[in-house]
Amino acid sequence: MSTTDRTLMLLPFEEWISISAAAQCAGIDEDATASVVRVGRRRGVLRTRGKGPAQQVRRIYPAPRRTKAPQR
Repeated sequence: MSTTDRTLMLLPFEEWISISAAAQCAGIDEDATASVVRVGRRRGVLRTRGKGPAQQVRRIYPAPRRTKAPQR
């Protein structure tokens, strides 16, 4: 499991929390949290609402998940 996957799994499941609370749960700074949130959204593990300092995040998938590249 990658570091990003481990960090995503530290966030509470199906509970809206602020970005600063997510940073505290994961034990990382807010800039790193923003990066992890972007990855989590792309993988379909997280949802976000709001913008700026009022942004909130919620983990919607119970396990690490990666999108598969199309087969050629």
